[in-house]
Amino acid sequence: MGMVTRAKKRRLEEEEEQERLEDRISLLPDGVLGDIVSLLPTKDGARTQILSSRWRHIWRAAPLNFDLLGHPVSVADVSRVLAAHPGPCRRFCTPLRYAEPGERSAATLDGWLRCPALGNLEELRCHYGFPRLGLLSSDHLPPPLPAAAQRVWSTLRVAAFDGFRFPDRDDAAAGALQLPVLEQLSLSFVIISEGSLHALLAGCPVLQSLLLAGNNGLSRLRLVSPCLRSIGVRVHCGYTKFQQLIIEDAPCLERLLLFGIYFEKVLDISVISAPKLATLGQISDRFPKLKFDTTIFQGSNLVSMAAVVHSVKILALTNNHLSLDVAINFIKCFPCLEKLYIRVTTAAGKNLGCQKYRDLIDTLDIHLKKIVLTNYRGNKSHVNFAKFFVLNARLLESMVFELTKDGIPNHAWIETQHSLLQIKNKASSGARFDFVHRDRWLEPLGYFSDEQTHELSTADPFVRFWEWV
Repeated sequence: MGMVTRAKKRRLEEEEEQERLEDRISLLPDGVLGDIVSLLPTKDGARTQILSSRWRHIWRAAPLNFDLLGHPVSVADVSRVLAAHPGPCRRFCTPLRYAEPGERSAATLDGWLRCPALGNLEELRCHYGFPRLGLLSSDHLPPPLPAAAQRVWSTLRVAAFDGFRFPDRDDAAAGALQLPVLEQLSLSFVIISEGSLHALLAGCPVLQSLLLAGNNGLSRLRLVSPCLRSIGVRVHCGYTKFQQLIIEDAPCLERLLLFGIYFEKVLDISVISAPKLATLGQISDRFPKLKFDTTIFQGSNLVSMAAVVHSVKILALTNNHLSLDVAINFIKCFPCLEKLYIRVTTAAGKNLGCQKYRDLIDTLDIHLKKIVLTNYRGNKSHVNFAKFFVLNARLLESMVFELTKDGIPNHAWIETQHSLLQIKNKASSGARFDFVHRDRWLEPLGYFSDEQTHELSTADPFVRFWEWV
């Protein structure tokens, strides 16, 4: 009988040991478990409470990621969650236009930002909603930025504000815009003065990326930043148009991204000092003025060139007509250019055969490795444009022809294009030529995304150019 008891005891011990080994995750410290739970969807994180009694307090104390963008939400539900969850909140993203109308939304946000759970917030995205541009008057202004936002300035790493009014530089609150660890900032459809924006940027000593989209009250920005790596700008018709961007001193700037359809006779850009600027675009035919020292482009036309810019490696253009003259002028200005993206809006063009540029070929050093032609038609003008690079770009690795909505290629059409482009005589033996059909029409110019501006781990923000434009 005693032997049976010992065997049973041994078996129970082995079962307990096996259970302990199978649940090694429960041996992790509470802080690590809380981080794991915070990465789960909210419902899945809540379900971890049924695992064991120990997991109940893990969920309740886990860092909260509160993201309601794109989902209708009631004020009562948000308030109840913030009050019931004692753990910290790392990410708070909410569309106030779903909560309450008018000034009450800003007051609601102010109350939420005073909750203890948001004391060490790292990411804040507040979308009040795009103000109606026709109603921008003293009687119809978006609400002011909540005063309680200052409570989280010291811990924010990511901030996005849409549809708010920032305090003027003369106000006491303007001097309080100090965000010492902020790395990403998006200002969309806000009202902010030139002085207030300068004060805000001066209070962000480690800012890496900045998106300015459709804002009002700002006519000029002189950018001086020792750490900014990427800036995205979208001009919109509004109360006060953004007319001039001067990049005065940006030693780390790598990207200058231009979104929108309202650049015509609006925004002039002058680059005084940005020695690492590698990515530029989109530049359209309607672009007012782009200046690098004494080298000036008016739209896509080269007005004067007294100096070249060696840092630019990636360029995106939008042209009504696919113009070889325009492309060559940009290559002259940016002699180290490696990637060229061109979106064409019409089929017309006057590109002549390569004989026009015969005298230029010996002196033009083409470093292009990748060319993407969006809305390629395969007509004489487009063929002549592409053939120039087929026959003369010795370092070319890839040329992609993205066809129009109705241009579904077949084998015979592609073979004809190969013959017209003289692929067999290509200058680069390793170059590939791909004809691609997109199953949807490109959206009108003017759509923009935070991703292109803020996702710095992607070396080329135009790698999915057809989705971006």
